[in-house]
Amino acid sequence: MDPESRASKCYLSPINLDDADEFTELRRQRLICGWESDHQTLESWKSKRDLKKLFWITVPDLGPGLRAGHISLDKSSALLEPGFLRKNEIELSLSSFFILPEYRALRLGKHAVMLLEKLATTEPYGSPCCRYLTLTALSKKYFYDEEWRGMWDRVGMQMPSFSIQEWYERLGYVSWKEEPLYEERTMDGEKIVLWEAFMKKDLWGL
Repeated sequence: MDPESRASKCYLSPINLDDADEFTELRRQRLICGWESDHQTLESWKSKRDLKKLFWITVPDLGPGLRAGHISLDKSSALLEPGFLRKNEIELSLSSFFILPEYRALRLGKHAVMLLEKLATTEPYGSPCCRYLTLTALSKKYFYDEEWRGMWDRVGMQMPSFSIQEWYERLGYVSWKEEPLYEERTMDGEKIVLWEAFMKKDLWGL
């Protein structure tokens, strides 16, 4: 079976953080990811279930219960400008999105995002009032602007093969501003703040 056909069969299943095995697996994946991986942060997510709904990205063809990654649908993180939403419209956010390296060749990412978009406008996880799904993505300037490309060597990381901001653009997300948002440490201990693109998608297609 080709990767696209296999990826199209993936589905999202809720993560139960009270289950020790699921908590351990999520911690393992977050450690590989490198973001929000400390035990205290994951424990705090247990008390934020109404604000942060976590899902496993599961591919049945790879074996029963195999968890190829995870993704989260969050309550509004107030990314949109005040007054942007009209009456009865809400915004939800995509976050904590990660696919294990050994499964990335299956092209699961696009399908996982499409599934989350459907959940965002459907109860019980989302709402028909959800017009926009928002997110932040590392600015593509770190791939194209010479003065910013050196960041990868400074933090001891290999530059990825593609820009995540452009990847979301191909899925219909648009950026309306960029801001310095996340802290990182360079190899010599200097603190730098990474610029993120603020992105949104109109789920109503208007």
